[in-house]
Amino acid sequence: MERVGEITSAPPAYDRHQTQTAFITGEFIRWLGEQDHGRPWFAHVSFLRPHPPFIVPAPYNRMYDPADMPSFVQQPSASQEADTHPLMRLALAITGAEHFVPGRTGPVTALSDAELRQIKATYYGMITEVDDQLGRLFAGIKSAGAWNDTLIVFTSDHAEMMGDHHTLGKGGFYDQSQHIPLIIRDPGATLRGQRVEAFTEAVDIFPTLLDFIGVGAKHVADGASLSPMIAAPSTSHRWRDAVHWEFDFRDVAGQSAEQALSLSSTELNMSVVRTAEWKYVHFAAMPPLLFDLRADPHCLHNVADDPAFATMRIEMAERLLSWRARHLDQTLALKALTADGVVSVSRRDIG
Repeated sequence: MERVGEITSAPPAYDRHQTQTAFITGEFIRWLGEQDHGRPWFAHVSFLRPHPPFIVPAPYNRMYDPADMPSFVQQPSASQEADTHPLMRLALAITGAEHFVPGRTGPVTALSDAELRQIKATYYGMITEVDDQLGRLFAGIKSAGAWNDTLIVFTSDHAEMMGDHHTLGKGGFYDQSQHIPLIIRDPGATLRGQRVEAFTEAVDIFPTLLDFIGVGAKHVADGASLSPMIAAPSTSHRWRDAVHWEFDFRDVAGQSAEQALSLSSTELNMSVVRTAEWKYVHFAAMPPLLFDLRADPHCLHNVADDPAFATMRIEMAERLLSWRARHLDQTLALKALTADGVVSVSRRDIG
């Protein structure tokens, strides 16, 4: 058994055939076998891993050497990381290791570099387990004779800090917890293995699925279909030049965040706009952040208060304000009741 500090690579009591991931894969294959041949079907297969607690059975638990893990992106010390913003100070203060590692207690900031490398090696093993189960799932689709008729979308709801910026978990404004995979296999596409570098958002999945099955949305979608990119990735067409996300960190029941920051529950939220060159983070009641991604790709130096970047700060704030205005609740706003009935438009019609 390998042990680094209080972190171990020991496997759990169950084996690789008894994990949640293996069970979900098996249940999908069983369900697929019960479907009527030739009839359309839709499945949302939601794997729970990789996810805390970070533990995985053999052979995945020792598949990766902690010494080979990439270095961490972080300030020289956890205290310096906390000084970067009140939200980071709060996150580092409340994030406990017990939520991620069985048997480990204390704050995540107390984990050593060697311990974090072992956690990352285990996490990589958890990812590989999912890869193997996806292979099993794909084999099941092929055995059912549906491989050439099935659109496959692989993505995630969030990513993982995994030691960067002295923390573990999700949320906040760093790319590490927001940059997620998106792989789409169109059985009818003539191009394979194409990589698209354009910005996409999770809200694009819904209109993409509707586009492929030929069904129109019954309400206004925030995203846009990715089918043009899938059909011809090299073809230039109008697309977003920035990505956005929001994060709410209130604690309505316990009021821990509210008390720590001396703010109300309605003030504990933030919005982010990120282009290829800049990232701007706006808080309801805390100082904003601005990062020059060309000079500082890891977001280690906030330049929001630097007079030399005042113009860019205003420009990015205006971009974020315009985005929020375009994405107000449009449930009824884009409909009109006329003598000929209800007339509606979509965001695509508006541009």
